[in-house]
Amino acid sequence: MKIVIIEDEMFAARRLENMIRECDPIIEIVAKLESVKESIAWFKSNIEPDLIFLDIHLEDDLSFAIFKEVPISCAIVFTTATDELATRAFHFKGIDFLLKPIVQVDLSAMIKKYKDKPKSKTPVNPDIFDDIINK
Repeated sequence: MKIVIIEDEMFAARRLENMIRECDPIIEIVAKLESVKESIAWFKSNIEPDLIFLDIHLEDDLSFAIFKEVPISCAIVFTTATDELATRAFHFKGIDFLLKPIVQVDLSAMIKKYKDKPKSKTPVNPDIFDDIINK
């Protein structure tokens, strides 16, 4: 399984990477990205991973802006420390998320879910996030 971490806080990204490796040392972290701009450039020139862990609030914009620039069809787990309304909206729409600080047992369960899940290649529709962004 190949994973991309998009997180603008270096400590949080390193912690998540270590936790993922603890879950399964065979998982490959193919990139750790810090911004919307960097992520868009990476996705335009690389093969999509199996799973993305994506912080909502990045240094240059909300991460939802990535989907307006590049089609992404792999699985995504959003990570957030705040915004109860967004997490409720995610739950309602069936979007996976982990609350920060991420707990090992929750991360392990999420990784297992995506290892066992059939691969879907339906691009993310950026409009799905409009009501979350506008809250």
